[in-house]
Amino acid sequence: GDIFFKDLLSGIKKGIYAKDCYGGMTTFEMFTFSAGEGYMIRDGEIAEPVKDVVLSGNLFTTLLNIEGVGNDLKMIETGGGCGKAEQNPLPVSFGSPHLRIKKVVVGGR
Repeated sequence: GDIFFKDLLSGIKKGIYAKDCYGGMTTFEMFTFSAGEGYMIRDGEIAEPVKDVVLSGNLFTTLLNIEGVGNDLKMIETGGGCGKAEQNPLPVSFGSPHLRIKKVVVGGR
């Protein structure tokens, strides 16, 4: 993408910033993503922290709801691995630029 992070936040009256990754999974086209940290977005600014931010929904619908892609791709090489279907320790890495997504289901408290 080519959008600066501050510009992704611009225009968001009330939203959630899901920062970093604690974990996630998919079951067919449905997904859950647990953020490492979460913050409220108020009037385009990062505000107070929130706990237990989990995004979930239909993967394909969520991809269609991406409104902006940041210019800040960051890859994480982990020391862990995938243990699904007895693949452990299958090495994994992950990464993403910041994304602005409309209409995603957010849970937490």
